[in-house]
Amino acid sequence: MSSGLGSSAPSVADPLPALLRQLEEEYGDDVSPETIDRVAKESLGDFQGVKVRDFVPVFAWRHARQRLRRAF
Repeated sequence: MSSGLGSSAPSVADPLPALLRQLEEEYGDDVSPETIDRVAKESLGDFQGVKVRDFVPVFAWRHARQRLRRAF
């Protein structure tokens, strides 16, 4: 097994799949998958240029939830 040093893999995993799962669990009965996908991507995009990425998934999830709540 490799230690991962020199690997070309990004150091931070793509947060989109987990964000989509969370939003679909919470809003899937009321909101179309297309809307959830669009809102999740927009919310992640809001944090695209931040230097510290550790909390981006949490902030994006909160922003997406706010947007979906307004849709009701």
